[in-house]
Amino acid sequence: MSFTTDMWSDPDLKPYMAVTAHWLENVQSPGGEKRLTLRASLIGFLHLPGAHTGERLAEAFSFIIKRSGLGYKVCLLFLLIKFS
Repeated sequence: MSFTTDMWSDPDLKPYMAVTAHWLENVQSPGGEKRLTLRASLIGFLHLPGAHTGERLAEAFSFIIKRSGLGYKVCLLFLLIKFS
């Protein structure tokens, strides 16, 4: 699974962050053939007033990941990479 983020402001200059998750899914066609299909889903959309420092953006990203229920999986992957 991978993630993309985007920040922008609406016409009233209110800032927002969006996070999209991307993954590959093994899909079986009606003929029985299996193939990998790219999937994507918007998992978070957050109003983000205040400074857009790296730390603040990381906190907002982490909040969205945890709220989506993917926090454990992302942290587990990080730990596996870090300590292998």
